[in-house]
Parts: sequence; C-alpha cells; structure tokens
Amino acid sequence: MPSASKNLINELSVLSAYDEYTEEVQVQQVKQEFHPVNHLGSEFSPYLLSHANNPVGWYTWGLDAFNAARSEDRPIFLSIGYSSEHWCHVMNKDCFNDIEASGMINSICIPVKVDKEERPDLDNLFMEICRVQNGSAGWPLNIFLTPEGRPFFCTTWLPKRTIGKMPGITELLPRIKWLWTKQRDDIERSANELGENVKARFDLLAGRPGGRIGKLKAFEALNDLRRVFNLTWGGFGAGAKWPEPVKLLFLLKLAEENSGASKRDKLDALTMTDITLRRMWRGGIHDHLGGGFSRYAIDERWLVPHFEKLLADQAMLLLTVSKSQELVQNSFHRLLAEDIIFCLTRYFTDNASFSQGFKSAIDGDTEDGEGRYYLWTEDEIKAILPENDFGLFCAAYAVLPSGNFGNELAGSQMGCNILYEASTVKELSKRYGVKGSEIGARLHQCRNLLLEARDKRYPLKSDNKVLMSWNGLIIGALARASVSFEQSEWRDFAERTALFIQKSFPDKNNNNSWRRCWIDGHAYIEAVCEDYAYLLWGIMELYKAAKHFNSGEKQLADWLKLAQNLADIMLEKFYDEKNGGLFLMNADEPNTFIRMKSPEDINSLPSPNALAAIALNELAIVLEEKKYSDYARKIINCFSRYALDNPLNCLALICADLMYKPVKNKPAPPPAPVLTDEELNKPEPISQPDNPEVQPEKSPETRRAARRASRTSEHTARPERRTRRTRT
Repeated sequence: MPSASKNLINELSVLSAYDEYTEEVQVQQVKQEFHPVNHLGSEFSPYLLSHANNPVGWYTWGLDAFNAARSEDRPIFLSIGYSSEHWCHVMNKDCFNDIEASGMINSICIPVKVDKEERPDLDNLFMEICRVQNGSAGWPLNIFLTPEGRPFFCTTWLPKRTIGKMPGITELLPRIKWLWTKQRDDIERSANELGENVKARFDLLAGRPGGRIGKLKAFEALNDLRRVFNLTWGGFGAGAKWPEPVKLLFLLKLAEENSGASKRDKLDALTMTDITLRRMWRGGIHDHLGGGFSRYAIDERWLVPHFEKLLADQAMLLLTVSKSQELVQNSFHRLLAEDIIFCLTRYFTDNASFSQGFKSAIDGDTEDGEGRYYLWTEDEIKAILPENDFGLFCAAYAVLPSGNFGNELAGSQMGCNILYEASTVKELSKRYGVKGSEIGARLHQCRNLLLEARDKRYPLKSDNKVLMSWNGLIIGALARASVSFEQSEWRDFAERTALFIQKSFPDKNNNNSWRRCWIDGHAYIEAVCEDYAYLLWGIMELYKAAKHFNSGEKQLADWLKLAQNLADIMLEKFYDEKNGGLFLMNADEPNTFIRMKSPEDINSLPSPNALAAIALNELAIVLEEKKYSDYARKIINCFSRYALDNPLNCLALICADLMYKPVKNKPAPPPAPVLTDEELNKPEPISQPDNPEVQPEKSPETRRAARRASRTSEHTARPERRTRRTRT
C-alpha cells in the first residue's frame, strides 16, 4: 500500500540554487545514453527476473553492491518487493522501465533489488526501520542507505511524478543528490538519528527476561479486540482489511474448554471468528469460482481486493477453519476448508501428487490489467450462462450493467464486476419462490461454467519458488485439517510435501544448514529463523496427524527425528544464549547494522519466536526431553514484558504462553545391580545341547508335576469339545 514519507527530504528548502540544480540534473538524465550492467539475469527469483531487462543497473544484495557504493561514493537505492504485489508491478512499469527515471537512478545511486520472499530477514528489518521513520510501511519498500549500510530515507511506492502527497521519483532523486553532494552532514545526521531510533526500538523488541505472560493479559487482549471488532462486516477496524488469521486463532484458543475464559468470553470469541470467516467468504476477497482468498481488501466490506494470492494466507486460513471445526462442527467449516484445498490443488502446484511442494504466490495482474482475470462484464456472463440462470446469478453475485468494480486511485467504475455474494441461497429462495436446494444446484452449475471460461483467459503468472517456511505452514495446516475433518487424504498431501522438503532443502555441503528456496531443481539461499520455526511446527502437526491415523512406529519415529534435527539446528544458529529468544537473521550477515530479534506477529503470520516456542514445547512433551521445554519457556520469558505492553502485536506469543506445559526428563533406567566377588567368580552353568531332541533328564518330582498339569488341562478342555459336538 502506498504511503507518504516525512523526513529531511521533504523538508528541503526550495532555493533558487536548488531549482537550477534540479533542472540541470534532469537535463543530464534525458541526454544520458549510458546503461550500466543489470546483474539480475542469472537469478532464480521470478521477481528479480522480472526486473532483469530494466534499464536500471540493478545489483543483488551483497558485497559487490556495497563495494561499488564505497568506491564510487554513492548512496544505495534499495528496493524490496515481491512478484505478485500490484504496486510492485506499477512501479516497475512507470519508473524502472522508464528511461528518464532509470537514468536518474543509475547516475545518482547504486541500485539494489531484493525479493522479500527470498530474504524475509532483510524485509522485516527494513520494514521496521520504515515504520520507525514514517509510522507505516508497505511494498514496494524503497530505502536509501549510506555505503556503510545505514538508512537515511525510507518510503514505499513512488510514482514517476508527484501525485498529491506522494513524491515522484524524478523529483525525489535530485533532492537526494543535492543533499549527498552539497549537504552530506545532513545525510549523516539523519542516518545517525534514524539509527539511534531504530536501535532503541529494537532494544524494546529484543525484550528483557521476565516471567510468564499469564491469562490476565490474554483476557485484556480479548477486550482490546472486542473494541475494534467490526460487528457488521467482521474483521478488526475500518478501511482496508487483511484476514489476520493470527487474531482469529488467538480467539479460538480462548474459546477452548480449558482456557479459563468465562462462558461469555468464549461465546464472544467464537462469534467474532464466525462473523469474520462468513463475511470474508461472501466478499470479493474470496475467489467464488476457483477457491482461496486474495491478500487483502481495500474496503471494510471485503468487496474490493488486490487479487494476488499467497500460499501463507491459504495455510493460515485453513488452520483457522480447522480449529473452528474442532470447537463447533458445521457444514460451513467443511465447505471453506474444501474451497481452500481446491485452490491449492488447482493453482499452487503443478504436480497432482504434491511431491514437489507448493508455489509461493499467484499473481493478480495480467496483460489485460489488474484483476481482469477475475472480473466480468454483464455481457460476458450473459454469453456463457443459460438464459434462465443468468438473472439468478446476477442477483446472487451483484452483477451490474455498469459494473461494481472501481479504480482504486481514480475511484471511477470500470464497467467490470467482481463476484461477491450479495444474496444468500435462503434469500434467493424466498425472493423467487424456488426451493433452496434447486437454487444452490443452479448456482453451482453457473460457477462451473464461468470457471471453465475463465481458464481460457490469459493465464495467471505464478511465483513458483518453493519456500521452506511457507511449506512448513501448509504442511501443518493440511495435517491439522485432516484430523479436524477426518480426511486422511489431506494428511497424505502434507506427508508428500514434507518428504520433498526433507529431501531437497538440506545443504549438501553443510549438515548443519538448510536452504530457504527451491526452484527448478535448485535449492538456494541460506534458511533463516522463520524457516526452521515454521517447518518444525508443521512437522509436529504432521506427527500428531500420523498418530491419529495409526501410522506405524517407524514413521512416527522418523517425523520426530526430523523435528529434533530442525530444533537443534535452529537453536544452535539463532538462539541468543545471553538474553534468550531467537534472532530472525543469520549471524554472518555483513551489511546490516543490527541483528533483529522480535516477538511480534509479522504480516498476518505468527511470530517465528512464538511458533518455535509452541513446537519446542510439543517436542519436549513427546520426547520427555526437558531441554526443549526449557528453551520454549526462555523464549516466552524473553519477550514477556514486551508482550505485556503490546499484547495485540504478540498474540501468537500469548498463545504459546497459554499452551506451555513444563516437562521433566523421562525417568532414567534403574542402575545395574552391583555383584559381589563371590557372584562374579561363580562358574557359568552348563549350556543346553544344540540338538532339541536331546533333553536333560527330569527329576521324579518334575515328572509328577507335569502329569498333574496334563490331566488338569485335559479335564478343562473336554466340556468345550462336548459343547461343540452338541451344537453340530
């Protein structure tokens, strides 16, 4: 989402000398014919490859870029985005493929491009820095850094020319050069001040060891959610709406029988979750034809989405509806779960057996424009549906002759319709005097016909990176859903995905490291904390599902062995032995000025620290291994004071605290008896002969006892035989 920025760049006084300088810079860029080398052509990331033909001399994040910045004494222009984000497409088209804008970037900066899905550690770090400076952040994220890696200006989407309060990149870059060449002290001052503010913020995030969070804070967080809950449309707050499954999972945790919450609190938690899921289901954020959910909606009614779909969102929503089903069994939950899994099988994998994992994202933009793949004119629908069903479908899904879908910036109607459920089957049945079952069947047939026609449009692009972390989430969600809905096939999907990850992602040159990304047979980029935490949690969910479906002991042992290996690597690489908690990035990242550690939930996903604590405690319980339980407790305690002050930012950590159970090590086997010298020197008994037919002679007493036992056995067997004869 675009947002304006406030800092020294915007406060630059408009002097006549500066005006002349700006005009001179702009003229130089228009005349410039030099095109530096673009270094993205050999990358694997679809997002980076989509910028490989820009006339911008992009570097990837690394020493080459920083060395160039130092040797040429230029600031670094860092741009972070991802392949399916609409505003990333817009900026790519308007700025990075534009000769004037790209010429300015090349002459003033060393440009660096990062795929946030490849480097979530960098994305989390610079997102937090942008929030510290501006109060908000979004993608594409654009940061200006000194050659030493210290940020001094942060912003999000930039148009080519200024629009309202949104500065244009062609007006911004001359200001950057003016400050860099004429007022370097101001740049250094800004970088130092921002650095101090960021360090202060990260000191809070890093936490101070404390005690447990406790149920009281959980109930306070519930009250906070009550105050911002939108009773009419579901979700929390007004304006743009994200699904925010972490909040829903927190509510479902409090709704559990043993949560300690009152009956009213449990009922409110279930009601908020149910309203949100049902309103999302009816809205345009839901793909009513192909299943699944878009990233977010720009309105409070869930009607107008940005159309990209992310694997992580589908995983978290599947987990949410699975936990809802465990508390309240109903047909809507099953319908929603089946809808998400239909989307996964149709769009997120090219392999029906799920033997190569799940793609990370499905794009929302096509050659026809943003969301056009999902939009319909009334005439298009009329040409496809049977005449007697056309009016019914339009009434059900709010299809209008003039369209119901508007342009986000201009606010004008586009003549197209986004499908959303304007009327329920029950309402339509009453309106038309037709049985609900008949209306449901007719609408189902209409959706199938439209889906078949939609498949013939320009195909949606997909980001076919397989991410260790997000596949860990979908493994866990599928495993949980298989138990909640008693669908063993869904557990099979999870197992095949887990086996692929286990085979393809470990670093072949280092037994103590895994790769984060896989694409076309190549595993690359060192895994970060969220990869180990999310996959560890997913494997523990898979273990529980395998146990539920009575899998063999070897299979159960194999999943536990994998979980233990992931836990050990994660703790060795990321655990802060001094202060507790897990760092989010590797220790050997040379170009960042701080190593981030945080308990906050990130972009609708649970905090890696929280999910790690949950999984470690579950592993400790199964293995009866106290050390994993101790690590889980230390992670929670590390961030407990921050969570007490910022509960809505740390809901997953509060859930981890509610779920925590201390574990004692399994009892040690009894010590071997200590033998006396006499027992040690006692001669061994004579061994029995190898020939089984040669038996040692029995004593008279032994022979008599054997005959008595034989007579007793014969006596007790006879009545049975007589009974059988009588029956025959």
